[in-house]
Amino acid sequence: MRRYALSAVLLVGWLPALAAQGFGIYEQGTCAMGRAGTGVAAPCPDGSAMFFNPAGLAGLAGGHATVGVTLLDVQGGFTDDLLQQQRSLDDPLLAVPQAYLSYAVTPKLGVGVGLFAPYGLETRWPLAFDGRFAGYKNILRSVYLQPTVAYQVTPWLALGGGFDVVFGKVELNQRLDLADAPVPTSLGVPAGTVFGQFGIAPGTDFADAHLEATKTTVAGHFGAIAKVTDRLSVGARYLLRAKFDYAGTARFTQVPTGLVIPADITVGSFTIPAGTPVDALLAAPATSGGLDLFNTVLTAQAVTTTLTNPDQLVLGLAYKVRDDWTLLGDYQLTFWNKFRTLNINFANPLLDRTLYENYGNTSGFRLGAEWAKDATWTFRGGYLYHQAAAPATTVTPLLPEGDRNEFTAGATVRLARGLHGDLAYQYIKQNDRRGRTREPLFNQVPTTGMNNGLYTFHAHLFGVSLSYAF
Repeated sequence: MRRYALSAVLLVGWLPALAAQGFGIYEQGTCAMGRAGTGVAAPCPDGSAMFFNPAGLAGLAGGHATVGVTLLDVQGGFTDDLLQQQRSLDDPLLAVPQAYLSYAVTPKLGVGVGLFAPYGLETRWPLAFDGRFAGYKNILRSVYLQPTVAYQVTPWLALGGGFDVVFGKVELNQRLDLADAPVPTSLGVPAGTVFGQFGIAPGTDFADAHLEATKTTVAGHFGAIAKVTDRLSVGARYLLRAKFDYAGTARFTQVPTGLVIPADITVGSFTIPAGTPVDALLAAPATSGGLDLFNTVLTAQAVTTTLTNPDQLVLGLAYKVRDDWTLLGDYQLTFWNKFRTLNINFANPLLDRTLYENYGNTSGFRLGAEWAKDATWTFRGGYLYHQAAAPATTVTPLLPEGDRNEFTAGATVRLARGLHGDLAYQYIKQNDRRGRTREPLFNQVPTTGMNNGLYTFHAHLFGVSLSYAF
């Protein structure tokens, strides 16, 4: 029982971090980023069509090589209800790279390979924040390597697709709270007795946990573009789900509490004398009245679970108002509703757990415009709105997401024959949202009554890329 409880304290934080891909990263090309990610009906002519619509490769002539990076400056924090104390994210400046290489084999057949990361997150919180018991440094990465082929079936219809080799990685670092840890029943106490009942204050760190897992899987990506008239095009793409069967290991390091037993305490058949250091008690063998946690319970703990990056459906249109002006609009549906519960499987089936996340499908609406000023300069702008996947009961330090309004601007400049550069800026304003700092234990269904404060979030994104046509 005691082993189950301590493992649950740890893993209840880790596994939602694995599944928190509600933080999608759609900025996979600087050109498209400048027009709010629109482009499923008219991808940018730089090879990034491999992400925005694989069918777009059929419309390119010659070869194209593009390398770029999106920089994310994330700002946010949490204000608790009780003390109105604010804690801010410690996120570093994050870099999300992209690379595309395409070639027109014939006027109708295009091939290419792309490298991009459409799902991921990184959240870092100060160790003074109560959310450290859910996770203070949480990293999720999904990198897609996509060989792609596209074909111009008729003058008005292009089809494209590819398979994705997806490299997944997750990392969580969190603290364990001694007040929530159970006292071993071997000491003669009733099952479920916790250290908080003996005067240990909530928020007493006694262990640091590091968890890490990797997995490679395969998915697919398909698209179509139809030219309705000389000025109007419509497009659609579908990114298949990527399923990961993760296997992870938790490793633990003792964190000194600096506490001592203030007076003699009798626990079952043992008497703990006044002045005994709590840290020594946690590490001492059970035969001498200790807990021996770091040689028995808090050793490497294997655990597995299955998580899925969701399917994406994007529909869009592009209308050329005149030769130098194009308007674009996309609708994105992401199928998060498959992530209702999360089953956690231990080597010992008696330790298995179920977490309740109850994500919902999300809709995103994107509007963009592009003006080709002359042969040297092209300017772009856009706006998008996107819903949150997490319900009000699943807003935590691991993914404090909410509905978002975003504004973008960008430009392309011709640098030399066949060489051009792209720049883009995006501002994300997320709606403030109530959430909690800790997870419920022992298969409990979370409720809004567990929410204890307000999360805020905004971000500045900067994109830059170089493309060469040959």
